[in-house]
Amino acid sequence: MKIYAEYVSPGHPDRLADAIAEGIVTEAVRQRPDALVGVEVAVHRDVVFIDGRVAAGADPVDSHRIVREVYEAAGYGGQWIPDPPQLRIVDDLCEEELPALESDIRPFSDDQNVVVGYACNSEATNHLPTAHWVAGEVGRRLFKIVRNHSELAAIFGPDFKILASLEEHSGGLDWDRLVLSILHCPGLAQEEQHRLLWPHLLQILEELEASGLNGISTRFNPRKLVLNGAGEFAIGGPEGDNGLSGKKLVIDHYGPLVPIGGGALSGKDPHKIDKCGALRARQLAKQLVRTGADEATVTLGWAPGGDAPFLVEAVTSTGGVRLQLPREELPVEDWFSIKQIVRDLELTERDWRADLLRGYFAHQTHSWEQ
Repeated sequence: MKIYAEYVSPGHPDRLADAIAEGIVTEAVRQRPDALVGVEVAVHRDVVFIDGRVAAGADPVDSHRIVREVYEAAGYGGQWIPDPPQLRIVDDLCEEELPALESDIRPFSDDQNVVVGYACNSEATNHLPTAHWVAGEVGRRLFKIVRNHSELAAIFGPDFKILASLEEHSGGLDWDRLVLSILHCPGLAQEEQHRLLWPHLLQILEELEASGLNGISTRFNPRKLVLNGAGEFAIGGPEGDNGLSGKKLVIDHYGPLVPIGGGALSGKDPHKIDKCGALRARQLAKQLVRTGADEATVTLGWAPGGDAPFLVEAVTSTGGVRLQLPREELPVEDWFSIKQIVRDLELTERDWRADLLRGYFAHQTHSWEQ
C-alpha cells in the first residue's frame, strides 16, 4: 500500500502566517483566559496583512513585535529576504475588551462544526499515520539542522517543503521517493546540494529507523531523493510566493489519508470548537487504540449555542473489522463540554505558536496526547 504526506517548514509563507496568527492567540489568552480571538494573516514580499477580531484585556496585542519575532525565528534576515525590521505591517484588527455578555457565553459554541480525531496503534509514530509522521519528523529535524549549522544556514534558506511517498507492508517500509524543495543561494549546483544535505537526511532516517520504523533508512538510497526537481530555487519565502493562514489544514491534522472535518486550527482561541473539539477528539481516539484497536476515528459535531456536541461517534478497526461503538461506551456528555475540555487540557496556558511548529498532534508531551 502506498502512503504519502507533506510537511512545510517554518519559513514557508503559509506557515509564517499561521505562526503569526497563533502568536496573537497566545498573547491575547495570556491577557485573559476567555479571550475571543479569530484572526487571519496574509504575507507577500515584505508586507504582512493582519485582520480579524481580538476581544481580550485592556492592552492591545503587540502584533508588530510578534510578526518580526516569527520571521526572525524562521531564519529571515541578511541574505534571506525579507528582513524582519523592514517589514511593512498592515494591521486591521478589531481590538477591544471582551464584553461581559460575551464572556458569559464563552463555554458555548459560537458556530456549527464537525471535527475529526484519529489515532492508529503505532507507538513509533505517536499513533499518527506513518507517512504523515515521517514527513513531519524529517522536516522538523532538517529545519533544526540547517538553522543550527552555520555553513548550511548560509547556503539553504528557511523555506522548504517535503513530500514523503512510501510503500507500507508487513516487512516494514520501502521508499517510493522523498521529494525536497528547499530555498538555496543562487548558482548552487544540484550535485553540491546533494553532497551537503545527503549525510544529514541519512542521519535523520537512521534515527527514525532506530525508533522503530523498519526500512526507513536501510531501504533509502540516493535515487529515491528528488531534490529541487524543478531546477534552481533561489527566490522563495514571501518573496517568491504569497502565504495565508489556515491553508495547511491537512498537514496540521493527519495527512491526506484521514478525513479532517472542521476547519483550521490556527488563529482561533482555545474555546473555539475547531481547536478544542479537535484536540478532545484526538485524545479519545488515542485512548481507544490503547485499549487494543488498530485504528480509531472520532467524530464530534456541534450546533451554535451548544455547550457539548450533539454528535459523538467513534469507529474502531481491529483486524480489518470496523465497529461503531455504542454511545454508552464513550465518555459522558460533560467530558465533551467546551468548559471541561479547556480546563482538563489546560488550553489557556499554552504557547500556541510553539504547538503549531512542533505539530499539534506530533508532540507526546501535549496534554491531549496523554
